[in-house]
Amino acid sequence: MKSTTWGRIFAVTALLLLVGSSAFAQLQSGNLFAKVTDEQGAALPGVTVTVSGNGAPQVQVTNAQGDARFLGLSPGTYALEAQLEGFSTLNYPSVSINVGRNTSLELTLSAAVEDVITVTAESPLLDQKRISTGNTVSSTELEKIPTARDPWAVLQSTPGVLTDRINVGGNESGQQSQYVGLGSGGDQAVWSLDGVTITDMSATGSSPGYYDFDAFEEMQVTTGGGDASIATGGVVLNMVTKRGTNEWRGSGRYFQADKSNQSDLDISRSEFGKAGPWNGNRAQPVFAQGNQIEKIEDWGGELGGPIVKDRLWVWGSYAKPEIDLRTINGFQDLSTLEDWNAKVNAQITASNSATAFAWQSDKVKIGRNAGPTRPQETTWNQSKFGPSPTAYKIEDTHIFSSNFYLTGLYSVVNGGFQLVPQGGNVPPFLDAAGIWHNSFFLVQIERPQEQYKADASSFFNTGNLSHELKYGASYRTVDQTTLSRTQGDGYELELGGGTSLYAFSRDGFIDVAGEYTSLFIQDTFSVGNLTANVGVRYDKQGGDNRGVTIQGNPIDSVHLPTATYAGGPAGFEWETIVPRLGLTYALGAERKTLLRASYSQYADQLATGFVGWLNPAAPQSYAYWYGPTRGVGATRLPRLADLFYFGYSSSNVNPTNGQLIQSNRVDSDLNAPLTDELLLSVEHALLPEFVVGLNFTYRQLTDLLEQERLVFDCPTAADCSGSAANLNSTGRVHRASDYVKRNNITRTLPDGTTFPLEVWELRSGVSTRGGFLLENGDREQEYKGVSFTFNKRLSNRWMTRGNITWSDWTWNTPNSENEDPTRQINNGAGGQAVKDGDVVVQGSGTGSGAKGNVFINSEWSYSLNALYQVAPDRPWGFNVAGNLTGRQGYPIQYFQRVSGGAARNTKDGAFGVNVPLTADQDSYRFDDIRILDLRVEKEFSFKDFGFTVGADVFNATNESTVLQRQGRLQIATGDHVTEVISPRIIRLGVKFNFR
Repeated sequence: MKSTTWGRIFAVTALLLLVGSSAFAQLQSGNLFAKVTDEQGAALPGVTVTVSGNGAPQVQVTNAQGDARFLGLSPGTYALEAQLEGFSTLNYPSVSINVGRNTSLELTLSAAVEDVITVTAESPLLDQKRISTGNTVSSTELEKIPTARDPWAVLQSTPGVLTDRINVGGNESGQQSQYVGLGSGGDQAVWSLDGVTITDMSATGSSPGYYDFDAFEEMQVTTGGGDASIATGGVVLNMVTKRGTNEWRGSGRYFQADKSNQSDLDISRSEFGKAGPWNGNRAQPVFAQGNQIEKIEDWGGELGGPIVKDRLWVWGSYAKPEIDLRTINGFQDLSTLEDWNAKVNAQITASNSATAFAWQSDKVKIGRNAGPTRPQETTWNQSKFGPSPTAYKIEDTHIFSSNFYLTGLYSVVNGGFQLVPQGGNVPPFLDAAGIWHNSFFLVQIERPQEQYKADASSFFNTGNLSHELKYGASYRTVDQTTLSRTQGDGYELELGGGTSLYAFSRDGFIDVAGEYTSLFIQDTFSVGNLTANVGVRYDKQGGDNRGVTIQGNPIDSVHLPTATYAGGPAGFEWETIVPRLGLTYALGAERKTLLRASYSQYADQLATGFVGWLNPAAPQSYAYWYGPTRGVGATRLPRLADLFYFGYSSSNVNPTNGQLIQSNRVDSDLNAPLTDELLLSVEHALLPEFVVGLNFTYRQLTDLLEQERLVFDCPTAADCSGSAANLNSTGRVHRASDYVKRNNITRTLPDGTTFPLEVWELRSGVSTRGGFLLENGDREQEYKGVSFTFNKRLSNRWMTRGNITWSDWTWNTPNSENEDPTRQINNGAGGQAVKDGDVVVQGSGTGSGAKGNVFINSEWSYSLNALYQVAPDRPWGFNVAGNLTGRQGYPIQYFQRVSGGAARNTKDGAFGVNVPLTADQDSYRFDDIRILDLRVEKEFSFKDFGFTVGADVFNATNESTVLQRQGRLQIATGDHVTEVISPRIIRLGVKFNFR
């Protein structure tokens, strides 16, 4: 079916739903199930159950089985009342509703001996219908626990979730973290804001913007066991903003941390990079201060209330945090994150409601990626690029009956930003020590999305089984346009000995359209103490490349003239049908212990980058020349007459005419990578509000995407230099017999040990244009993990949440997969020689900050946060809270960059490959991480007004652990420290609220 047809179908569906639809979307809400019986345990039909709290009161009458259901409730605290003539009225004044959680209450009505019976017990945390693992973070925890006040910091408290950076008091909040879950890479993560899937499908797993932390009512993080409505096996972050209620409520805050409240760096001289054969005997200069905070200032406010009580409500927020930093070299990194939210809720009829929501995120960053290898003039200035607001939605809800619910949603997401180098339009220069100078690369990105979504839920009984049938469909279009440009029309790479390589460039410009269609159905049925979840999900993912014209290089218009790409299909389409199965058994009459088992299969989400795999216009085009070094201060590239062209160009340049050429290929049977997951867990309620658990996760990842080199057989020199036959094809897939071994070179590592540097290259008679085949490989990944968890909701003056997690994530690699035996440090499945048994690491890279030598993998991690209210009934009472996080240090990847020459391919010949100097990925690790944050606050409450003053201490023990070193050896900066944890700092703040 054509995309336009799907679009019309979903457009019509959405319009129909807008006149009668229901919100049953646990991405932004929770459910309340009430079972009403008499004192003998018999079901009571006809009981009027009223739930009041956020929004208008909701009323249900119990059915023949004594059931009343309230779906799609906004998170918060509600009051429940049950009434039946001849029985006492029952009040449950404090029922907690959380995102993605089913709260079940068993209500017993007795003969009318009193007018009203009030139940003061806490509503239970155990959820027999839930099969997923993860965390739910309440508004109390968001407000009271000391954190860096961004969603990425919250992720670190989730069992098994590891991030690429340590955020001390907000110093990393101006840039997104990379992260992994329980056997899931960051590219499979999903972001949801108020029920809208906002995941950036170009930088898969990332968010299109930044957030006002005080706008959130609640967050939920799911790491596995997801039901059929969840697409991927990655970390799913659901964020729900506040809403207007029947009372006008608001808050405002001001927080500040600056260098006057920052401790001195406490780092031993032994931590610095020493001199040795790995860096030409050049020791690292000892710096006086590490990565430091100049100032962090966070202010904002939110307000909401009724326009018409029980009918129409409004809410909005505004925030403008500023984050000013300096790197260990003193370079500036300045961020301003301006954010607003607006929401209108309407109760159109007793059974119909609607929501309109908009979110705008503007980020201005001066000095992005500042660090030891990126001096100030090479850093980026970042700002929003493209239309606004960042996202908006229209949603209408309807309850057709107590047994049928339906929801419809239309949303738009406008992701986009630009990265402008501070040095301006000057050719960048990379010196022999790996340090950039002069300027850098320009990037301008737009990533708009549009989505139609419909979900429904039906309830019915078959014999003794009670069923909840969930089903839904969605259609989403995702566009990506990206301009990438080398400033000054090219750059210079110093090779040493007074010689440089000059790369003259033509812009890269990709214009890609992706399409995503999904259907799911899941039945949750219960009998006695057993609950089962049986579901299936269908996904169809694909897209096309649009045509573009790119201007030629003004200096080298012969090798890089103006080029046109006509566009074309992606060359493949992913269609998957995957199952979701789960069982939960409650032990005992009181059901305080739950035993869970689930099997789930997930298909990866398709990044637009893979849709553009066959698009030769996407990457920049280069023609390579040799010449004398010009270096720092060169404001333009040299004349071609002063250089020597040695016949190299990038793989998307036709060497005969300089036009674009297709060198990549894609397997027409390319399938979505799959994850098979088995979960086993036990949860026990020590108290209704205090639950402990033990979770075991096993995952197997198969059909992983691999990039296999494409080569040509060329018995003559003419064939290798580009015969007509070779230019009209992409070649064949390489084989192990295509490679010959170079002479081994032994290198010395910073600890004094030696390691052989082993490099293989294409043999004589085999050449390549630099193209790759995208296919499903035979490499697999295996993950095993165990987590001990505990969670106590705030009651009796204290709360806590935490976990201890052990993980084992490794590669299963058959020998046949290592055609090219030369290993590379980025151990994805992209054609590199990953050894069997290697640990799986996710490299952070430099796309989201200067994290080039951060490789995420830890065998163990833990997190604990807690709050205690000291004498809350006394005038001098106050609160104390803490947050403790720890993990094993990440692997250090030591490597040498080796130039492959013409025998490997044009890219390797120009830049070389990064060959590891260790036998295993985790031969060397950084020191373990232990970070303690503390908070003390005093609340002042009056009739309708209050304020809280507080002080947070981040990195309270003043840890100075090294986070990054220069992993590239055989250069002057080899093994030098490039990042340490920011030192202890105190944040002071005040927050006002009224109602």
